[in-house]
Amino acid sequence: MTDTIDIPSAADPRWDAVLSGAVRPAYKCLALRILMIRLTHAYARDDADRPALVEELRRFFRDNLRFAREDYATIFQGKPQ
Repeated sequence: MTDTIDIPSAADPRWDAVLSGAVRPAYKCLALRILMIRLTHAYARDDADRPALVEELRRFFRDNLRFAREDYATIFQGKPQ
C-alpha cells in the first residue's frame, strides 16, 4: 500500500491547535507522543520558532505516515479521538 496523503501546509490552523494544546488528541504512536511532548513545550515558550516547530511535525507525518496514519487521521480527517 502506498501512502499518498497530502500533508496540509504549514499555514493550516490545525497545526497550531495541536502544538498549542488547544486540541489534545490521544496519540497511539509512541514516537509521536514523545515528539509532541518536546514540541508542545517548545511551542509554549515566548521565544519559540513556531513555524520551524510546525514544519518538524509536518515532516514527522510525511516521513512516518506508515505507522502514524491513525493519529494523522484523528487530527486532519476529523476522526474521533
